[in-house]
Amino acid sequence: MRKNHNIVISRTVIAYFSLLLIMTATAPSGLLAQSFWRKNDRNTFIRNVQFNFNIPSARAVGLGGAFVAIADDATAGMANPAGLTVLTKPEISSHFKVSRFTHGENAGTADDNNKRRNFRDDVGSQSYLSLVYPYDKFSFSLYRQELINFESSFDAQGFGNVFKQKDLDPSLFMFGNDTRSDIEVNNWGAAMAYKPNKYVSIGISHIVSTLEFRFYENLFQESNELRREKVFSVSSNSSDTRYSVNLGIKVEPSPYITFGAVYRSGPRFEITNTIEDIDRNASTPIVQASQQLVFKVPDVYSAGLAVRPLDNLTFSLDIVHVEYHDLIEELDRNLIEDDVAVGLEQFPYSDFADSDGIEDLVLNNATEIHFGAEYYFLLGEWMIPVRAGFYTDPAHVVYTTVDSEALRRLFPRVGDEVHGTFGFGFVLQNKIQLDAAVNVSSSVAEALLSAVFRF
Repeated sequence: MRKNHNIVISRTVIAYFSLLLIMTATAPSGLLAQSFWRKNDRNTFIRNVQFNFNIPSARAVGLGGAFVAIADDATAGMANPAGLTVLTKPEISSHFKVSRFTHGENAGTADDNNKRRNFRDDVGSQSYLSLVYPYDKFSFSLYRQELINFESSFDAQGFGNVFKQKDLDPSLFMFGNDTRSDIEVNNWGAAMAYKPNKYVSIGISHIVSTLEFRFYENLFQESNELRREKVFSVSSNSSDTRYSVNLGIKVEPSPYITFGAVYRSGPRFEITNTIEDIDRNASTPIVQASQQLVFKVPDVYSAGLAVRPLDNLTFSLDIVHVEYHDLIEELDRNLIEDDVAVGLEQFPYSDFADSDGIEDLVLNNATEIHFGAEYYFLLGEWMIPVRAGFYTDPAHVVYTTVDSEALRRLFPRVGDEVHGTFGFGFVLQNKIQLDAAVNVSSSVAEALLSAVFRF
């Protein structure tokens, strides 16, 4: 599954994410005597994790997400809390988003084991809700932000049968998959901003983040319409609550230029994962184990510049660095395929050690470039802003460094993406503002609608 970029949990998702389940590679010793394929497939659950870290307002998305130096509406509590001091009247806002995520999965056949098929999932929700109250040199805001709302599902038939063909070439073998994931992270924030002088504003958001993590994947062998021979499954039904913080600053040396910077810490959640391993050749055909996993939302560092050459024209540029490696830093990323056996003094008498000392699964940090332009037309009492922008979306999906055809199909290194955005709005006497925007790339299509009321 794929998503794009907001707080920064793009593409998905973490799908997707779901990434945390990479930790299932560190199974207890009772699960060591498993097949080659199941040892490696423990890590497939993080293949498509994608995140959507874009600022949730239609105005910001229409500007290509380049909003750190602007941050002059009710979403500033999340985008850059220092921007709340721009607001001179109390206001409420509500924002809605509909997203379609597209991702490719192995769906091969015995004749074409490299065949892939695209799967799509649609998600619609209220992405942001806020109240802002300015007072003297201070501004205060309460908000709810939907940091992650990700759904992924796919069902692909497998081929081959490891039980019947003990010497089956791994490069020709493929499990069938029946996978569902539903991940939600909501931020409940209280923000405060202070403007000590006419040039500088500072702000902070205290955030309580809640996680709802639902995931299951069944792996099965060659099947027909009447029967699927399940060989492995993993599931999670977890909830957690954590604290994080959002710090921001804005500097406006003149009415025509503004600088901004933001640091967003990502919450560190814990989830419980249940593994069920099936080996019909063993004395105990079904083995279960539970594991505590870590799901760390990446930290984000942003810097922005906004330039207004005309009163009704603004250009905005953001540089956003996302610490995607946070997602896998605490996980065991070693795959057994390039390991060597090491003798032990007690059962199971052997273990596996990495042969080259190189991480087998890699997830790189990413630096994004966001750019947008906004122009206001006048139509009677209405101001009509038109916006357009783009942002780069460097690949940030887990991939393998192991020289294996089978693993490279499971963990391919995907390419970078570029998102195009467009938006427009209506502003009446600076009291009512309605905005709409679209965001399109090869893996995501989004439509957003925002409404702001000042009183």
